[in-house]
Amino acid sequence: MITYIDQDIQKIVFSTLVIKVSTVVEKFGSIEKFSTQHNFSGVTNGNILMTAEMSSPPFRLEEFAQKVLIANGLVLQKDYLFIEELLTQGVRGEILEYINEPHPKCSEVKWLESVIISGGNYIWFSEPSLSDFERDANFRLFKNLLYCDVDKIQLNPRITHIDETYVHYTVSDSKMNYKIHRDALWYNELKYGKSSLLKTSD
Repeated sequence: MITYIDQDIQKIVFSTLVIKVSTVVEKFGSIEKFSTQHNFSGVTNGNILMTAEMSSPPFRLEEFAQKVLIANGLVLQKDYLFIEELLTQGVRGEILEYINEPHPKCSEVKWLESVIISGGNYIWFSEPSLSDFERDANFRLFKNLLYCDVDKIQLNPRITHIDETYVHYTVSDSKMNYKIHRDALWYNELKYGKSSLLKTSD
């Protein structure tokens, strides 16, 4: 069974298998056919398809990848990825090593972006046409909203343009336009953390 969730930004839980939807459609015809033929249950937002396993390593999902994904020509990192949820809370409080950074498993994956905050691990599909600057701007905006205005994250924020002072964005099902000062995203590193996606921006 496949559940559709109309949210661009998805939360990683336990050990998660993430598959690029465009590859599923290319190889299997549709998500529905893929799910029916291979008894696959998960969630999708139309760009990525995900399912999770509570064990680590995720032996069941690794076996599925071998028998179904690899057997049909899918390639690790190019078409699918395993991401393990990294804990941000320990017995002595916050684990700061990964906070405000991209998930290390996504560092070499062009089609997937990520950020780890104190509230969890988040990923989103990255359009191949985006420049490094645009990818970095998305990273910083989404991270800011996850901290300060999480309700907007659920409405799929989209950057419309960036001028010398503001980052302008909108959300789905709304004619409202929003803006946030660039300083809040690019220079307030103490609060929101640096982006390792684009070192030259800082």
